[in-house]
Amino acid sequence: MRYSQVNVLRLSLIALIGTVFTAPLYAQIVNGGFESGDFSGWTADPNWVSADDARGYYSGWQGKHWAWSGGQGEAAAGKLRSKPFVLDKGAVQLSIAGWNSVLGSGNPRKWNYVTLNLADGKEIDRVWAPNTTTFVPVILDGSDYRGQTVYLEAVDDADQATFSMLCIDDVQSVSAPPNDPLPPFPAFDSIKSLKLEDDRYLVEINRSNGALARILDKKGGIELIREPRLSDNFRFTLPIPGKEPWQTIEANYIRGKEQKLSSFEAGAKKLTLHWGRPLVNYLGEKFDAKATMGIELTEDGILFNLRIDNSTSYPIGEVFFPLIGGVQGMGKNTRELKATELLRPTTADAVASADIFRVFANMSWLGDQGPEQFHAYSKEAEPWLEFFAPHANRSVYIGAHDPANRPLTLRLELLPSNSNTVRADGNWPRPGELRGQAVGVCLCFVDFANAPAGKTYEAAAVLLSFHDGDWQGAKKIRKKWKDLK
Repeated sequence: MRYSQVNVLRLSLIALIGTVFTAPLYAQIVNGGFESGDFSGWTADPNWVSADDARGYYSGWQGKHWAWSGGQGEAAAGKLRSKPFVLDKGAVQLSIAGWNSVLGSGNPRKWNYVTLNLADGKEIDRVWAPNTTTFVPVILDGSDYRGQTVYLEAVDDADQATFSMLCIDDVQSVSAPPNDPLPPFPAFDSIKSLKLEDDRYLVEINRSNGALARILDKKGGIELIREPRLSDNFRFTLPIPGKEPWQTIEANYIRGKEQKLSSFEAGAKKLTLHWGRPLVNYLGEKFDAKATMGIELTEDGILFNLRIDNSTSYPIGEVFFPLIGGVQGMGKNTRELKATELLRPTTADAVASADIFRVFANMSWLGDQGPEQFHAYSKEAEPWLEFFAPHANRSVYIGAHDPANRPLTLRLELLPSNSNTVRADGNWPRPGELRGQAVGVCLCFVDFANAPAGKTYEAAAVLLSFHDGDWQGAKKIRKKWKDLK
């Protein structure tokens, strides 16, 4: 090879290297805020338009423009797809508004979502419309595919005349949220705890107060109670009448976890816990009452029962049972916890879903301590709920099996609090904000009993059962119970 040829080759290599190292390493999300006023950088079906006003009811978008799927009416459907880009930081954040079912009350998440996809079309992650007309930030996690070519697709597949819209804005690359492994559960300590166990479940009870400290699904390897510091069992009220109705002390709480466990009987399949007289209220005042709680491992799951022997002159007002505290979701890392869905029936054949382990909405400005949610059951919606872990395709059913068919209300409380605003990772307090406080959801069924004074009260029995699949498993559990009644 002649010198001139070598020199030309050398110069060509230098030019190529210069091109490689001076070109951008990562492509950007083109027109991620839609501030061009059009869909430059995107491919849009005709129902998608670039909006620059509230359209009558939307709020919270960034800048001037945002993408709206209602250009041809609510019933029109279609997709909005970004140009391919390199996932440089591991995740994509965007703001989203709209509806995933009519008033959020249909089968869970029927329509309207945004996906993050590999270039070959493989779906990496999905977020659904949040059932609000206020834009909220969400994250599509692609941390396992960082550096690969991806694209976004917003899908409006709702064909209804109302609650069919999807909106997105402020699309940007961000670092993936933390995905920390969860610490192992503390080893069983027979001095502190009682244990009930078979080949499916492990239940641990605090010896001092009888609180539910652990519920382990052995098949799925799922701990239902991730924060035992929030363990609980039951609560009821003994309203003290005043001279005038408005002077009645309704919130005279008898909290089970604040009572000393006086005795117990342990069998191979059942624990019976006793709290003897007197029981004390939150002020330490004594009342002539006692309580007995049963926890039994049955063929269908874990069965909870509660009896209150009330010898006071006060009626029993409200009963909270069973109180299961310290729930943070179901999974083996923080992302799996946040992905856990709450499902509850709205009719005999439909359920509503919510991602309460990412965004816990407060339904009451009153509240005892933390934000609360209340969902009353009706004849069309039987008293049960499920938590569904999509990564494991595993659910836990918690249902009241009450022959009396008493009207019950599902109560959920997030302790110690939530954020005033929804952030990209939700509105749960972050570890640095907790300062060592315990965090988790406490759930129960509430019976507005108004049980007569001086009588024995028995709560609705509640069955807790883990199973594979989604909420269709709950329908099978309830059918079996009904067939046996």
